[in-house]
Amino acid sequence: MSRTYAYWICQLGGWTGYAVLRLTLSSFFQAVSWERVASYVVFVVAGVLYTHLYRHVARRGDWTQMSLQQLAPRVVGATLVIALILHGTMDVVGRYVLELDLYKEIDSETGVLLASVVNGWFLLMLWSLIYFGVHYFWSYRQAEVDKWKLEAQAETARLKALKLQLNPHFFFNSLNSVRALIAEDPDRAQRMVTRLARLLRSTLQADDMKTVSLENELSTVRTYLELEKVRFEDRLRHRIEVDEEARSYPVPFMLVQTLVENGIKHGVACCREGGVITIRAEVVDEALRIRVTNPGTLDTEEGGTGLDNARERLRLLFGAEASLTVDNADADTVAATAVLPVQTSPEPPAVQEGTALAARG
Repeated sequence: MSRTYAYWICQLGGWTGYAVLRLTLSSFFQAVSWERVASYVVFVVAGVLYTHLYRHVARRGDWTQMSLQQLAPRVVGATLVIALILHGTMDVVGRYVLELDLYKEIDSETGVLLASVVNGWFLLMLWSLIYFGVHYFWSYRQAEVDKWKLEAQAETARLKALKLQLNPHFFFNSLNSVRALIAEDPDRAQRMVTRLARLLRSTLQADDMKTVSLENELSTVRTYLELEKVRFEDRLRHRIEVDEEARSYPVPFMLVQTLVENGIKHGVACCREGGVITIRAEVVDEALRIRVTNPGTLDTEEGGTGLDNARERLRLLFGAEASLTVDNADADTVAATAVLPVQTSPEPPAVQEGTALAARG
């Protein structure tokens, strides 16, 4: 229902209802004549007309945007003037049009004037309270909607900025690996370029994607590990252990990719004999738990931009209940653990061939 339509329903219904109530109450004390009914019809028409003009003045003056200190004296003054005009209208119509003997049993016309004006003033103050109260509610609700829209736009822009930070580093690393292979093994370099092109195409196609299913994310991770295995050869080994239930759950775009690359850079690459990257995922207590382990010991400076960005993206997409921690699983192993609340995932996982981004660890 539009605001204009709701306004007119309230105007006509409110004034008519008030007049019917007054007429019904008066019927207990005196007979209802057609002249008295006609006077109440005039009252309804005059009430609707004068308050509509009052509304027009208020809208022209932007009264609904004023503070209470600015609005109060204007409302008090305007309603008092309208109450006087309304009384004058009913007095003239009653005396000279309907020829009602309004003051037959009244000793003081001044007392009638004051009673009528005060009664009308209270009635119009009530009208003002409802009108400006409804406008305040509408404005408050619209401000809340605008606030959430702005926050959503800010979060979207922030996520895109994080992607822009993460994309280049992964591809620079891969290009360096290709460059090292061109001279010594052109065939392997060619295969690596093909895999890299597939990842790049998938990444560009998924530019607006916030989450993907864990299964699709793992597909990307496997391709990434194949690329890195060209560089590390037998020094890099991996193991993926994922519960069937967890595969369909949404994860932030390239989250696992970031954790794996961080593990390779700070673990496998730093060990002469290399090591194993292990990826485990399971659903525990209505939360998806992803754990990536790598050889090595935790450095206080380990992680940097990549893990910071991953934490920020988790917060934006899954709220404060999501977490990402890095600690020493034992003397020779570092573990990165991401916990994602299942029930508050922001959107269904997107289906795609496999997407990849990576972070600077």
